[in-house]
Amino acid sequence: MCGIVGAIASSPIDAGVLDRMRDSLAHRGPDHSASWMSCDGKVALGHRRLAIIDLLPEANQPFFSSDGRFLLVYNGELYNYRELKTEMEALGVRFRTRSDSEVLLEAYRLWGERALLRFSGMFAFAIWDLSERTLFCARDRAGEKPFYYAEVAGAFLFASEPKAFLSWPGFPRRIHYPALLDYLAYGFVPDPKCIWESCAKLAPGHCMMVRTGTDGSPQVVPPRPWWDWSFNPDSSERDWTGRVLSTLTGAAREMAIADVPLGVFLSGGVDSSSVVASLAQGGERLKTFTIGFPDAAYDERKWAAAVAERFHTEHRERVIQPEETDVAFKDLLWHFDEPFSDPSFLPTYYLAREARREVVVVQSGDGADESFAGYRKYSRMMRRIAVRRFLPDRLLSWVARVAETRLAAGGWIRRLSAKYGYDPAAMLAGFLTLTPCLMTSALETHARGPLALAVRHYNPRDVITGLMQKAPPEQVGMVNTLRYIDLKHTLAGDILVKVDRACMAVALEVRPVYLHRNMLELAGAIPSGQLVDASHTKEVLKRAVETWLPSANVRRGKQGFLPPLGRWMQESSAAWWTESSGGILPELLDPSLLGSFRGKRADEAPKDPRAVLQLLLLGHWLNQWKPTG
Repeated sequence: MCGIVGAIASSPIDAGVLDRMRDSLAHRGPDHSASWMSCDGKVALGHRRLAIIDLLPEANQPFFSSDGRFLLVYNGELYNYRELKTEMEALGVRFRTRSDSEVLLEAYRLWGERALLRFSGMFAFAIWDLSERTLFCARDRAGEKPFYYAEVAGAFLFASEPKAFLSWPGFPRRIHYPALLDYLAYGFVPDPKCIWESCAKLAPGHCMMVRTGTDGSPQVVPPRPWWDWSFNPDSSERDWTGRVLSTLTGAAREMAIADVPLGVFLSGGVDSSSVVASLAQGGERLKTFTIGFPDAAYDERKWAAAVAERFHTEHRERVIQPEETDVAFKDLLWHFDEPFSDPSFLPTYYLAREARREVVVVQSGDGADESFAGYRKYSRMMRRIAVRRFLPDRLLSWVARVAETRLAAGGWIRRLSAKYGYDPAAMLAGFLTLTPCLMTSALETHARGPLALAVRHYNPRDVITGLMQKAPPEQVGMVNTLRYIDLKHTLAGDILVKVDRACMAVALEVRPVYLHRNMLELAGAIPSGQLVDASHTKEVLKRAVETWLPSANVRRGKQGFLPPLGRWMQESSAAWWTESSGGILPELLDPSLLGSFRGKRADEAPKDPRAVLQLLLLGHWLNQWKPTG
């Protein structure tokens, strides 16, 4: 993993500005830094390197192609770079390094945009064509690596994290209020939006081209998809165990390539445990890492220890104490430079910090719940489908409309309607909303100023409606529609952002095995009815890995990677948990909203810890980054 930045402008770029942008990402790449600028000074690229493959300085970036025409800055890894290198050598390409960066660049030189379909890996990169004076940018299938871009006063900027843009003179720190409403609904800013008005994300599986005019000014061609997740259910297959285990083992082994030490995040759940098991099939001695909590209801260490013992790993455990959280939260505010409130970012950060003491790369089980239908909401979806078999659509539609327009935001009938009602967009938004109490309807009486104006003209449900239009057709099924939206929305905007920022804070590379292209293809071939029913989730995967893992680990109830948030808020003496945030937040939201989610007394657990955290983090984010409008 690395950090990349770049700029194209109609007038010469200040080299010092580019270097400040680059070095704002020093945490992503502590091993090397460099920049390049065109002869006319109107194009500049910068790179911060975390060396993983080919540690020699010849592999540093920015990196030129063999013919000198193309220049690359790249963040990520190509797992199949050796195979691609062999293929290109047979075509006459001669390589100067052992790096995957050179393979990626030469593949683009040889095959152009079509090279993307050959890549097995995670990546975000930009390639400057010195001959055509164009910039080609691309992001991996699932969005494992971030890519932000902005258009500011005749300049095009890109970076791995938007904090880099704040070093650009005149960058407008204006909030994009629809993105802020998305945050209040979902706990993160979904792709392709960014919290800053002039900024956007390149969506997962998309690429884009930036051309230059005769005066050197950038002309952005709208992004386009180069990959999408497709569903081709194979109903003739009834036993998927062999295919699941062989594909998982192949993916884990291909993703284990590195010239630095490698380990595995291990929670003891199905996903991370199966990654450990698949790597252990090769007889390697693995390093595994687990985070625990003093509260037994949230602690998974015993489950992780059972897997570690079975596969004889070098296992490390770390317990987080409540008093440690104050400093970590404040540090992480800087790394999450968009509002973000998934509370599992804290244990993820501590897990990454412990792992980084011994390894530079880890594999994880992220992505399995989205691709193999592992969340409880998938069973709720099956119950909803069952309801539709017995109740007329017209009646369900009427109930949903009445619940939406007549009942209080927190009413149980309304919540039930959102989960089981007729309107698919409302139902899916209900499944995906982090804190329903912060959806638009609840903000109508609490929003102030420009946020109140945004509430009147925008509904975060539009995010789900837009994704539904791109999702598989109705005949493929609503479960697959939800899987698709989970991949594009929940995974890309929440899980992968959490992992990237928390782990890059300590310069640790994470490789989610279930997002390997072969695993995604396999998951798309499994009929949804075999994955989930009204009472069970992720059944195909569980039956497969049960041949490897302790049955108790596989069949225990799902436990999210969450801290005891309510208890921490109740017991901690840190001002961070109790302060009202002050500053800018009261200009956007009535302070009584935050108070309504707290306990009646200061020493009482909050009524809704997630909502309290979401609003506190927003307040601290506003104070940290100081938007001007």
